Amino acid sequence: MTRWGRYLRSATGLLIASVGCVTSPQGGAGDSGFALTIVGGDHQVAQMGQRLPQSYIVRATLDGDPLPNREITWTVAVGSGSVDPVTSVTDQDGLAETTHTLGLEVGAQEVRATIADLAQPPQVTFVTQVELLPAPPRVVSLPIPANYGIHDTFVRDGVAFVSAWNSGIIILDVGGGGRGGTPEAPVHISTIVTEAAPLQTPSAHNAWWFHNPVSNERRYLFVGQEGPGTIGANSSGDIHVLDVSDLENPVEVAFFTVPGAGAHNFWMDEARQVLYAAFYNGGVVALDVSGVLAGDLADRLLAQTIPGGQGSTAVWGVMLAGGSLYASDMISGLWRLDPVSLVPTGGGFNVPERFGSDLWIAGSYAYTGTWGNREGTLGNAIKIWELGEAGPALVDSVLIPGIRTVSDLQVSPDGRLLIASAEGAEGSGIYVYRLSEPTKPQLAGLALVGTGIHTVTLAEVMGKLYAFGAKNPAAPALEIYDLSGFVP
Repeated sequence: MTRWGRYLRSATGLLIASVGCVTSPQGGAGDSGFALTIVGGDHQVAQMGQRLPQSYIVRATLDGDPLPNREITWTVAVGSGSVDPVTSVTDQDGLAETTHTLGLEVGAQEVRATIADLAQPPQVTFVTQVELLPAPPRVVSLPIPANYGIHDTFVRDGVAFVSAWNSGIIILDVGGGGRGGTPEAPVHISTIVTEAAPLQTPSAHNAWWFHNPVSNERRYLFVGQEGPGTIGANSSGDIHVLDVSDLENPVEVAFFTVPGAGAHNFWMDEARQVLYAAFYNGGVVALDVSGVLAGDLADRLLAQTIPGGQGSTAVWGVMLAGGSLYASDMISGLWRLDPVSLVPTGGGFNVPERFGSDLWIAGSYAYTGTWGNREGTLGNAIKIWELGEAGPALVDSVLIPGIRTVSDLQVSPDGRLLIASAEGAEGSGIYVYRLSEPTKPQLAGLALVGTGIHTVTLAEVMGKLYAFGAKNPAAPALEIYDLSGFVP
């Protein structure tokens, strides 16, 4: 039985870890008078999958005296967690430290510290015991046609617009569509298959339902079409515009193309009636969406920027916050842009070790995901940024064990929860963090999903907070989770 199989069969919810530290059976003594003792980090309590709040600290000595400038090796002996750094050098007092991000296993997890380069090195072992906590309940798993399946879901006013790839846009009443639907029992309103041009397939990837504050209309749904591409070089797919003033009879009315580039995620400045769109190697575009939209919207282009330059730009997503536009670039990191000209005003080239993915801004902090494998480094990190006058500054990272990709994340409207979708390995699923301290997310909930959750979005429906996740493949489904139990 694998450790993950044990977790899935034995756990009814989440894990929490209580941490204690003990010396190794050797008592921490090695050859020639070398010794290693634990001086910090014991008796902690922390949740599974979370970095421990206190560092592990050891002291190295030689014949009882502090041993400076000596390399200490840190090894995860039991569990799927990680340590950072894996080696450290003792200071003038013989002290060295590391941090431990726990894995997801039930039972003991251990980290061992060793003085390097000795025939019989002294070592000490830190031991973690893992216990159970409740997980966010899944209230429904709604099958999606296996025509690739499901990508993003946009939820507003109790209506869900499911981007179901080659099956088009599926419109559901989940609590506000007037058909009696709820998140627990969605009711189908209609489906429209968007145009395949300029590709051979519709490839409906994402959507945004525009509420126009000037005309008071809720008429247009913008749909991103995602086609094939090569990171930093080319991509494909248009923006398709649907008239959804009659939700039962949506009609496609307009489109927008960036030659040689493809649409990805959107953000809308509804007050100014401007749509911002990520276009991968085409950077970021700002589009005037005021008035009546019809046909080719090429003359509606207001501005475009390629923040990292040609070959170093592949923008995943954008978000407007605090009077600035922020763009998460897979290659060149997190950027701040002027929302009118789109000229970069800070950031960039600040995540060289991983490919970037989604982003979310909450107050003076930003959170970005990572994905895939960039020169041997997995996309298992949530990056935490402070937004200052000089632009975004990286302050910390949260590692998720047992995954390859953090593809989507969002902060709850009250700023208290951060949710992330994870995929690519045994730890795939939905992760819920509390943001009591914005720079130190604390894992509060986890729902493991074997095939992974590709995207997730939060929505308040009928006074409760829900997460809408995309499960792909081989049995694609819209997975809806009730998060009300995690709201303080």
